Amino acid sequence: MLKLIELNNKNVLKLLFLRLKHLYMKHLNVLILLFLPFLLFSQEKNTNKSGDFELGIRSTISTFSSSGNLGYGIGGQFRIRMSNRINTEWFADFITEDIEGLATRNDYHIGWSVMFYLGDPIEKKLSTYIIAGHCFDYTKISETKNSIDIIKPVSRLSSATQFGIGTHFNLSEKLNITLSSQYMIHLGEDIHIENTETGFHVHDEGNNGTVSLEGHILFTLSVNYKIANLW
Repeated sequence: MLKLIELNNKNVLKLLFLRLKHLYMKHLNVLILLFLPFLLFSQEKNTNKSGDFELGIRSTISTFSSSGNLGYGIGGQFRIRMSNRINTEWFADFITEDIEGLATRNDYHIGWSVMFYLGDPIEKKLSTYIIAGHCFDYTKISETKNSIDIIKPVSRLSSATQFGIGTHFNLSEKLNITLSSQYMIHLGEDIHIENTETGFHVHDEGNNGTVSLEGHILFTLSVNYKIANLW
């Protein structure tokens, strides 16, 4: 009689164990989903931004000191980050300026810059930096179709340095909007239109062998997205 009771108790325990095991396996996925947010929250964020690669598009306004007019341009860029405090920017711009309806100035820029952040930019909505760099500049001035004056087209290839300040508006970890202001100084011969008593004339410093340090201020607004980490 006692052996029979012991066998029945063992069977009941065995059945109970199998039942609990079945319930556990059945609801395992539900338990994982319930605790997953806590597991993710407990993980530390990666604060090392070295190697981040960003692609962006940009719009540029240029104030030419020689004419006082505004030039408007579009372009693109990519960034490769060296460390949390140092970033690099590689860009290309096309800028066009209307000169009193008589001529058109086109500028083509291709170059690079180094960005140094004034504070730790990690996990901040605003990241301010100073920027300096170099670019090659091709400038061409040509007469517009409706011009009544005869303006001889001229062009010039030169290099330039630029420096200024900028700010990232970090919308997310990967997306940012950047606003910057830089002064660009040309290191070669400069060409521009001069308004004299006898009309508009192209001022070409290449004819007299002089070198101008005259430049212009660039205001750039860009949208950038991180697509990869290179290392």
